Amino acid sequence: MSRAWSLALPVLTVLVVSYALLVAGVPRKLRGARVYGGPSDGVSALSLRVESVERDGERESAFWNGPLIARARAPASAGPEVVVAVKQAIHGVADFGVPFERPVHGPIELELRDASSSLLASGRFELDVTRWAARARRRGGWIRGRADRELVLSVAAERGAFVVGSPDALVIRVERAGQPVPGALLTVTAEGARLSGVEQLHTNERGRARVLFEATELNPTVRVEARTEDGQSGLIDTGVAVVAGGLQASPSVRGLRIESAVPRTEAYFSVVSDRHRLSGGVIALAPNGRGGSVGTVQLPTWPEPMWLVVSSEVDQNSAAAIGWPLDSGPEPAQTFDVPDLLLLDGLPSAFAREQARRARVRWLTAAFIGLAFGLSVVLLVLRVRAADRHISEHFLEGLEPDLATRIAPRRMLPLLVAVLAIGLGFIALGLVALARSR
Repeated sequence: MSRAWSLALPVLTVLVVSYALLVAGVPRKLRGARVYGGPSDGVSALSLRVESVERDGERESAFWNGPLIARARAPASAGPEVVVAVKQAIHGVADFGVPFERPVHGPIELELRDASSSLLASGRFELDVTRWAARARRRGGWIRGRADRELVLSVAAERGAFVVGSPDALVIRVERAGQPVPGALLTVTAEGARLSGVEQLHTNERGRARVLFEATELNPTVRVEARTEDGQSGLIDTGVAVVAGGLQASPSVRGLRIESAVPRTEAYFSVVSDRHRLSGGVIALAPNGRGGSVGTVQLPTWPEPMWLVVSSEVDQNSAAAIGWPLDSGPEPAQTFDVPDLLLLDGLPSAFAREQARRARVRWLTAAFIGLAFGLSVVLLVLRVRAADRHISEHFLEGLEPDLATRIAPRRMLPLLVAVLAIGLGFIALGLVALARSR
């Protein structure tokens, strides 16, 4: 029996190590979720975005095994635990709301699991308005021209920003001693842009005029000359800021029209005030027939000023993100470009769990190799002693004891060499296992 085990044990060890290297110890794909959002302090309805991803080595791709179940626990003053099902996603991204009974003050615990109850993200977060708004950026406002003439001219993007290939209104203001100048004749030219509505252009009773401005380059300039009937004049010659790679959002009969100058399949948006993130989502884009992409989104109305932040990045943390104003006023608007903040990231935890799993595989494999080596040594010693005993008994049947001992002495050196040879084999097997582990 020991002879069979002595031969089978090394083979079994090789099979176990091969299984550990090729099956159990192979790195698995990591699945997790990232949760983005705005301020959590003082809100009773939390608007969040979840990105469900799968990571294979250095390559990351969208993953969806929905519906996802979100469990949110706030301090007791905000009410009981809230459970929300996130049923639909586009390319692994979905927006959802978490309604609490009362405004939240304090950290929120959030847990996300997929349809198979696998944990995608878990943790606590707390975000106040100050820290969120600190990352906001505003674009737009009046660009004031030269003041060395009788008339002072200013220009501004009516909605705070321009993007290449999308016409929008450029507002012109003419003042004299700080007062509006109505009826001034304007001559408008541009480089790096196309203009519409510049023929016989005069300022209105507020000293304002509007032209359509379509940037064709990233650094266009506009030149406006104004002249009144009494011979007074003014001039502004200035560059106009254009957001490179920005997405245009403009009202249409079907809602807000989102347009990209380059082909895209989706865009991400958030509706924000200067204190809260109210909602968000993913817009599917389709070719517009001019080399770009277009899509629409329907939004409700809110009583306070709002901005629609649109971007091609899921967290909207991009220089090309623009927060278009959803409300118009008497003055040119400014954009409010604020990215979503990463509140939870489940991938580091998934990576740690995977590393722990592979470490357990390595330790179990090492333990098996050690035990197999020890058992092989024990079996070898038992076999050698049994063989020596049989030889001695055989010689003692026909020879004197002293002569039998001289003919077949019990030597430890061959046994030690055999044990060392077995040890070298198992060490080599262990080195192979270590070399394949990452």
